[in-house]
Amino acid sequence: MAHTLSLFGMNYGGGGLIEESGETWALQNVIKPALATVDSPVVFDVGANIGDYALLVRRELSNANIFAFEPAASTYQELASTLAQNNGTGIKPYNFGFSDNERELELFSYAVEGNEQSLLASIDRRLPTQAVRVEVDHSEKIQVRTIDSFCAAEDIRRIDLLKLDVEGHELAVLQGASAMLDRGAVQIIQFEFGPANIYSRTYFYDFWILLAEKFDIFRIVPNGIAPITYYGEHREIFLTTNYLALRKEP
Repeated sequence: MAHTLSLFGMNYGGGGLIEESGETWALQNVIKPALATVDSPVVFDVGANIGDYALLVRRELSNANIFAFEPAASTYQELASTLAQNNGTGIKPYNFGFSDNERELELFSYAVEGNEQSLLASIDRRLPTQAVRVEVDHSEKIQVRTIDSFCAAEDIRRIDLLKLDVEGHELAVLQGASAMLDRGAVQIIQFEFGPANIYSRTYFYDFWILLAEKFDIFRIVPNGIAPITYYGEHREIFLTTNYLALRKEP
């Protein structure tokens, strides 16, 4: 019990709500100042859900060019409606997802403890655990592209903020952005790591190997960011947590 409480005290498992997780603090106090001199910052909100984070970015970065990607059909309709009702000018919604290559995939939605969670969906199928009864409620076919191909098609030459919340599929999305990453065209990455990574069989080590050479990596806490200066197996904590990667100065 003491171990569990200490983890939650360090904000492991606290990454689910934008206001309480520290995401708002990070946007206001780290991301916004970092992009202060950028004209029309390009923001990708991958796994935009119904648009809460995209609208937060619109409020904080009023000159941003925001792309919001949501593959689930019903959630996308809510996203489009939310943007229409909340002055989502400058936010472009797209009804597809991203991965490491372009193809059709199955997206699963769930019931948790018997209650439908229409906004919880993942490409990598979740399974029930001893603690939480999670069952597939329905599934649908979705299209996924790569960030590299989308940016090439749309002549997008940089991404100033790449925000990922795709229920365990974050690593595959980053692998599909390898060309952008290799040429230094992605400046800031925010990604979620937690229970869903169990089912996608991805580890924090994978993110570390992919990003640590070119990015400084931080764990987001409610009122700050905690630097991660080295990898150790103790980093493999599968509780919903948000991380921030800031491109190092050349």
